[in-house]
Amino acid sequence: MNMDYIKRIFCLDGKKAIVTGGNSGIGMGIAKSLANLGAEVTIVGRDPASIEKVSAELAALGTRSRGFQVDLTKKEEIDRFFDTYYAENDGKLDILVANAGISVMKRALETGEEEMDRLFNTNLKGTLSCCRRAAEAMKKQNHGNIVITTSVNALYPLPPQAVYTSTKIAQEALMQCLAVDLAPYGIRVNTIAPGAIVSNLGRDNPSPKKREGDWKKIPGLPLGRIGEPEDIGDVVACMVTDAFRYQTGSTVLVDGGLRLRNV
Repeated sequence: MNMDYIKRIFCLDGKKAIVTGGNSGIGMGIAKSLANLGAEVTIVGRDPASIEKVSAELAALGTRSRGFQVDLTKKEEIDRFFDTYYAENDGKLDILVANAGISVMKRALETGEEEMDRLFNTNLKGTLSCCRRAAEAMKKQNHGNIVITTSVNALYPLPPQAVYTSTKIAQEALMQCLAVDLAPYGIRVNTIAPGAIVSNLGRDNPSPKKREGDWKKIPGLPLGRIGEPEDIGDVVACMVTDAFRYQTGSTVLVDGGLRLRNV
């Protein structure tokens, strides 16, 4: 086995990465996986305590890390963050993982106006605003990677999470459009679609049949367990390496076989 080759194509040494929602759940798993491959990781979130905690954990992995408190529903805060980030990093950015998102466990006709606004402003508008600002640096560099975290729901719609599902389907369409528009600049754009993962999002939206202590159990799940954040993080970290250099406009489904449980 040629270990030098493996190390070279899976290496992120010196790469600069931003992970939105990197202070918890799937985003935290992604941030740690990127750091373990050598990337310098900046995380964005809303909770100062968890931002500080995860930033320290990333630094302990031997990488340069910084955390910022940003409300992704507010464009002025997004712009302020990116302005600060670029000033501190010589205008360079190699990787954006647009992971931050919220969910509401309601059917379409039950979802209120405020809930719809929150979902679309965070999951779609916030994601697009971050992609726009990331593309500024990547276009000048003629290289870069953008990964958007969508959901298995984007591929197999779930009526009890109707509007959340709709925002995830919209993110898939956004990814495909960005992949075409940014390809001439050497920028790859893909999505990762997680299934059921141990995360704050999962805990906050249990079904009525699930109670504390058994919410991690999904009958018929082929791999027999709910996924961990690092199960997604390791895949994303690989996607932005040279090992996946010819991949763009693609959706990577990582769901433990969830879509097959009723087959």
